[in-house]
Amino acid sequence: MKGVLITMALASLSLSVAAQNKVGTFSIKPMAGLNISSFGSSTYDIYKTRYGVSGGAEIEYGVKPWLGLSLGLAYSQQGAKIDGVISMYGTDEKGHVFASASEMKGKLKCDYLNLPLMANFYIPELKGFALKAGVQVGILTGDKIETQVKTAVQWALPSTGSFLPKDWPQDSFYSYSTSQTDVCKSVDFGIPVGLSYEYRNISLDARYYFGLTKVDKTDDPDNSRNRCLSITFGYRFHL
Repeated sequence: MKGVLITMALASLSLSVAAQNKVGTFSIKPMAGLNISSFGSSTYDIYKTRYGVSGGAEIEYGVKPWLGLSLGLAYSQQGAKIDGVISMYGTDEKGHVFASASEMKGKLKCDYLNLPLMANFYIPELKGFALKAGVQVGILTGDKIETQVKTAVQWALPSTGSFLPKDWPQDSFYSYSTSQTDVCKSVDFGIPVGLSYEYRNISLDARYYFGLTKVDKTDDPDNSRNRCLSITFGYRFHL
């Protein structure tokens, strides 16, 4: 009985280790999961977390016992929820001082076809774990901004010096809806980093993407860049 238990334990260990590619071999791994996305530092603090889905596959080549290179292709729902206030003041052509405030709620949806090229560093002391880093190109497949806007303009600064809607009479505001496409750049570039755990060919992968390209392509562009945490499950098939 003791020998059977030892044999079963060794077999289980070999299965977990076999999930990693042997040197000179390929594997393919379908993956699907959840995105938690928003934008990095932006001109206006109105972008909040948006939840989406991602799905695709990656092929990996075993370079060393501790190193694999992978190329992926994945559909990814990104963007951000819009919730906040934009306030500003200035002077018109006649020198009159004005202030404006707009309360905005909605979504900016940016969907991409992402191609990540990753180096996967396997940790000998921690079987099944791997650290990941690489570069990624995203091809925009669709974008749309939908917002409900509540806005007002005053031709004199509020006595409080504040531009938030709550400081202004509510009857000075009017509401409207906007919907627009073609607001994001067609190509996005950045750096993904992450950590994965794999057991019996089943993997749990967590990656954080730092976009380096400004997303906004409108006439008055914002400084927003993609930020996205992807958590996916996958299954590796050795070829």
